Amino acid sequence: METREQAIGLREATRELVRSLSLLDKDRASCCGVTLSQCHAIVGIGGVGRIAPSVLAELLRLDRSTVTRVVDSLVAQGFVLREQEPADRRSIVLGLTEKGQEFFVSTEKAMEEFYESILKKIPSHERSVLTSGVRAIAKAFEAKGCTCFSQIGPKDGQKEGAPEK
Repeated sequence: METREQAIGLREATRELVRSLSLLDKDRASCCGVTLSQCHAIVGIGGVGRIAPSVLAELLRLDRSTVTRVVDSLVAQGFVLREQEPADRRSIVLGLTEKGQEFFVSTEKAMEEFYESILKKIPSHERSVLTSGVRAIAKAFEAKGCTCFSQIGPKDGQKEGAPEK
């Protein structure tokens, strides 16, 4: 099979996977009274314990103003604590409240059970190949210099969605 045909197959398979995962994420988040972005933030904070907002923004691949809004809502809902960093009182760190920690633990448990159920449907000799393949795709997406959307993006000096000059 030619590389072009493989690329088309990968694109279609990835598209199907993303749709399925998006539906799963939306179902999980909406059943717990948080948005998908809030859910990702709770899981991001829970995964490391304490984190600077700027690091959380990098982790979630969101701009800092978006993370600030998400965190503000999570603080208001009682999921996240915003504290001064003891070593540098000008810095802020984020952590989970007891409510946030309970959400994080239950989400992680549910996701582990879900993915275990998925893996049970895949022959055992293919599981490690699948995992390494997904990691390779993720790493390729993260590689610098990707021109994936350069042909369809806005022209120089033009804002996204603005009419062409």
